[in-house]
Amino acid sequence: MSTVYMIRHGQASFGQSDYDRLSALGAKQAHIVARHLGRLGVVFDAVYVGPLRRQRQTAATMAEACAGNGQSFPPLQPLAELEEYDAAGLWRHLRESVLARHPELAADRERLHRDPRVFQRLFSRIVQSWVAGEHPSAHLESWAAFGERIRQGLHRIMRREGAGRHVAVVTSAGPVAVAVQMAAAVPDVHCADLSWQILNASTTRFRYQPERFTMMGFNDVAALELEGDPELLTYR
Repeated sequence: MSTVYMIRHGQASFGQSDYDRLSALGAKQAHIVARHLGRLGVVFDAVYVGPLRRQRQTAATMAEACAGNGQSFPPLQPLAELEEYDAAGLWRHLRESVLARHPELAADRERLHRDPRVFQRLFSRIVQSWVAGEHPSAHLESWAAFGERIRQGLHRIMRREGAGRHVAVVTSAGPVAVAVQMAAAVPDVHCADLSWQILNASTTRFRYQPERFTMMGFNDVAALELEGDPELLTYR
């Protein structure tokens, strides 16, 4: 039996022109998580990372933290299947159609990029619409295709690594939610909602063996909580 540690990237740069990079806080979160896992005696046999910059920066920061503490950290193995869904594309292609169906959300247009709560109200509606297939677009990967991509990536990792391994997977909230769905048969609509609960730099653990994939822990942020600083606990 092997263990997969799915680690969400640290805080990215919400509200900036380039969202896909770690903020200073995000880098600090990644460093803390690596240090905490080291203290627990977790030694990874393999580390897989998605292609987005925030994912790669998180994994690289963890590697630097381990090196600074004299701990081993395997070379990063990029895996395209671990990419998050195209949030910018959903926003661009589905925003107006969702606002047309939910005019009560339009009043907050001016605050969308300044207030994460206002942004989240509209974006969660957009994702719900995407999951339900209400506004299909040739420009967007479907929810079904996204889920299948993540499942294929995880199965690829499990086949490659085999038994008796500790594997880190540094990715985003959407892929983590799909992995939970694999383990617990969560319906699609609840799977999307589940992703909103996954904090930056959280760890969700699974164990696997042939024909079995089991969740052992969800959304663990003990590493950050032990620092005693509530500002370390972020969703965006």
